[in-house]
Amino acid sequence: MQPLKEYFANWFGIQQTEEIRTTEDDLNVIWIHGANQTSLSFNYLREHTNFKNEILVNYSSADKFDYNLDKISEQIQNKGPHFIIGHSMGGLYALHLTQLHRIVAGVSISTPYAGSWTADWAKYIVPSYPLFKDIGRRSVPVKTGLNIDLSIPWTQIVTTSGMVPYHGGPNDGVVTIESMKARTDMLQIELPHTHYETMVSNSVANVIKDCYNETILLHH
Repeated sequence: MQPLKEYFANWFGIQQTEEIRTTEDDLNVIWIHGANQTSLSFNYLREHTNFKNEILVNYSSADKFDYNLDKISEQIQNKGPHFIIGHSMGGLYALHLTQLHRIVAGVSISTPYAGSWTADWAKYIVPSYPLFKDIGRRSVPVKTGLNIDLSIPWTQIVTTSGMVPYHGGPNDGVVTIESMKARTDMLQIELPHTHYETMVSNSVANVIKDCYNETILLHH
């Protein structure tokens, strides 16, 4: 596993199309919660990261992905630059937002970039629930997300505890490890947490803070 500082250091040698300078005074931190949660789920992590400029967005898992993406985008009112954090489904929204906003780095937590094996059969049990259709392994948001070319530093926290049976393989109680590791263009940091233990984890808070600080250095 590549060390975080080494990963960010490599970005100094990458030619970017736009030179972006930023400090703590103008870098916004966007928090996007997971499915069936709210921005309140980030209270512990926010308290232990203590960022200056924050944007808390909310959406409903009862609505379709594209509708939610538009609503989230509307909640990000200023032009940036932005540092974005997404938990689970929130990480998939964060990835798509890189195509719409001036995002300079991101951290996703337990995000199923290759979709959910469970959702593939759950959508037949609850066919009216948009989330299961949007997060399935062959869904449009997942397939188009996998084709997004990231040109910014991005860290995916892979959670490895909480194995439940009949869930498509080793998992964190919700998302398979295989799906979390689907993208090879991200720095992957494994933590021995379940899917929701991440929301009250000092280790997760430290990873987020380290990525934020390295982003400031990268664009200073």
